[in-house]
Amino acid sequence: MRAYPLRAAFAGTLLFVLGLGIAGGVHQVNRREQEQLLGWQRASGTVVELLKRRSPDGEIVVPLVSFLTASGERVSFTARPGESPRYVNDTVEVLYRPDRPQDAVIDTRGRRWTRNALAGGVALALVLLGGYVAWYASRWEEKTV
Repeated sequence: MRAYPLRAAFAGTLLFVLGLGIAGGVHQVNRREQEQLLGWQRASGTVVELLKRRSPDGEIVVPLVSFLTASGERVSFTARPGESPRYVNDTVEVLYRPDRPQDAVIDTRGRRWTRNALAGGVALALVLLGGYVAWYASRWEEKTV
């Protein structure tokens, strides 16, 4: 079996660089999301009704959520299609801007954190694997000389 240390070193370097690129992308996405949510407040809301809407794909169900702002104002909004929950009286976390509480959204913090953690884990795995492959290729060359 022939050894290809130069190809292995190139492959390791490529994996390492791809991992760094993914890590940089995850960092940028997280930073952008944090900037977008700057100044938003959190509240606990309740699904008060499930509304049926027509869409090009057929009939969809969207939750109508009600919550109290920090100033005590009761606000209701219709969540986007596909946003959980699916049942009346479900409690949800809500994000809203104090100056426009009617533009509130269901807080998907858990989904965001999971996505960023998985992408960060993949990036770390690629960096470690790439570094190991490149290091091992350099050691292979030393052993065969």
